[in-house]
Parts: sequence; structure tokens; C-alpha cells
Amino acid sequence: MKKILIFLFMFIPLCGCLNSSPIVYTGESKNWSASYTIENPQGEYHNETLKIIYKGKKPKEVSDIKYKYDGTNIGGSGEQELSGSRSIVSKTGGNGALPPKDSIINVTVGWNGNKEELQLSTNGKR
Repeated sequence: MKKILIFLFMFIPLCGCLNSSPIVYTGESKNWSASYTIENPQGEYHNETLKIIYKGKKPKEVSDIKYKYDGTNIGGSGEQELSGSRSIVSKTGGNGALPPKDSIINVTVGWNGNKEELQLSTNGKR
């Protein structure tokens, strides 16, 4: 019996690491919605995905999109063309520090001389 209990106490913490749920930050503005997802946040390596979706009515008139994002322990920028699905996706990964779950990620999207700012959080709309 003692051996079974020792095994359970050693195995249970490992189960939590193997099945760590992703952390998802979301937010939106007038013309854009965005999500920042961290896969495997409890693991040694994690993958991060920023997805920005155009909500406007004229996607064919949207040319190159410039974006930047920043938050506690993260940040980046880029330029992409809007895909047929009205979205752009930026993926990164590594083993560095992650933003706290209750923090805000600021995203700025620029297109055709326009600019909008979004605040992403784990609580949804901001």
C-alpha cells in the first residue's frame, strides 16, 4: 500500500504538466478582433500564436497590415497581407518567461492609413 501511495504522489504532479491548458487572451476594436494563445504554458517549451481578424465589410480594399504587440514579457511586430480568410497569423515559441494570466496585451493594427488599438485579456472584451 505504501508503494502505491508513493507512486501516486509522484505521478499526479506529472499529469498536470502534460495536460496544461492553453492561455488565451482576446479583444476587439471596431474593425479587428485578435487572440493571443499560449500552448503548453506549464511545459519546458511553449508555442505562442497571435491571430488578427478583419471584421470590416471591405476586405479586398485592405492592403498590407502592420501590427505590433506588447505586454509583460512579450512583444513583437510584423507586416503581412490579409489572407482570404480575413486574418493574419504570427507564430513564435520558446522557453522564455510568459505574461501573467491576468495581464493585458496591447495590439496596434495599421492599414491603408488607418490605425486601431486593441487590448487583449483573458477576461475577453476590453
